[in-house]
Amino acid sequence: MSHIATAPAAVRRNIIAIIGDVAFFMLGFSCMDPTTVMPQFLKELGASPQLIGLISGLRLLVLFAPQPYVAHRIHGRRRVKPFLVTACAIGRLPMFLLFLLIWAYGHHHTLALWAFVLFSLLFIGSDGFSIVPWTEIIGKAVPSNIRGRFFGAMQTVSSLAALGAPILVSTILNIRALTFPRNYALLILLMATGLLLSMLMLLLIQEPDTPPQEDPERTFVEHLRRIPALWRNDPALRWILTTQFLLAGGGVASSFYVLYARERFGLPESYVAIYLTAQTLGAVLTGPLWGWMADQVGAVRALRVVVALAVVPPLAALVMPVAWGFVLVFACLGALGWSLWNAFTNAILSVAPPSERPTYIALQQFMNLPATLTPFIGGVIVASAGYAAAFITTAAIVSLGALSARRIPLQH
Repeated sequence: MSHIATAPAAVRRNIIAIIGDVAFFMLGFSCMDPTTVMPQFLKELGASPQLIGLISGLRLLVLFAPQPYVAHRIHGRRRVKPFLVTACAIGRLPMFLLFLLIWAYGHHHTLALWAFVLFSLLFIGSDGFSIVPWTEIIGKAVPSNIRGRFFGAMQTVSSLAALGAPILVSTILNIRALTFPRNYALLILLMATGLLLSMLMLLLIQEPDTPPQEDPERTFVEHLRRIPALWRNDPALRWILTTQFLLAGGGVASSFYVLYARERFGLPESYVAIYLTAQTLGAVLTGPLWGWMADQVGAVRALRVVVALAVVPPLAALVMPVAWGFVLVFACLGALGWSLWNAFTNAILSVAPPSERPTYIALQQFMNLPATLTPFIGGVIVASAGYAAAFITTAAIVSLGALSARRIPLQH
């Protein structure tokens, strides 16, 4: 952290603004966490395991599919912050309307279910349009020699902020006078408020200018035609993308950890908040370690370590004999969820030429596309073969990802 404290004032301002953005985002987003709270909400509205998986997959599809187009749209722009703020506003402000709909008409469960699906897809889709410009700003605004500690600090501070979410979730779900689904409507309101505050923090960023590009006016087709050459000529890009693809495919069981624990041990709904707390604490405690490791051993070595550890949660879920043991499983999920995102983002920024950075970022995000199918596939596996089969499938795919990470060149 001392390196961040001694950075120029403009760098420190941007670091504070970006970390504040993510902290408010995580506080709000965790109130309807997609691995704990959201599946339970959908199940109580009448959604089957297959539908829960399909909805999770659709959310990921609209998040990752636009990435190449977004990279084209911001290529050659002197500044990308206006594009970023506009995308955020389109998806986040309507969440307040979703709160009103669920509060007033949520007793019609089918209406509430599809209203939630529609508005959450709009939010996630707009978030998909914000990923590339947001990461591009980090690439321009945060020097590479402190980027690991920056990501580690972001993970810790944002996770500490998100610790408020389990308290809010537990309190609201245990208010007897607040019946279903109005209790979840209130969680949606808290989510919308956090997302709004996050967007306001983005306005504080002082974005550095992008140097003029050689071909700022290239068409989308020309942009796509450049991608095969980048794949062939850059082995670091090629193996980072392959590893990302496999890790995304390892999300078969991602929506079912909390449902499995509740059904296996007959747990009350309050355990959702306990597991969410453990998940958040896992991210808090590992942030400084990951940030230090990334700056000490390099972004690629850090990525290799984190990917190798990602096989632990599905195997631990299979053998865990007691309900409280799942606290450790969710702590590991929280640590790895953040650390994998940090590791892949830091790795792609470390190998990307500045002129092609939006394209590299977009390709890395696009490789998450298998995640659009894995929750649905997971739902099918759970319905036909049980939870254990989903966890075993996840462990096998992640193991292939760990082998792929070993092929990423250390020097670029």
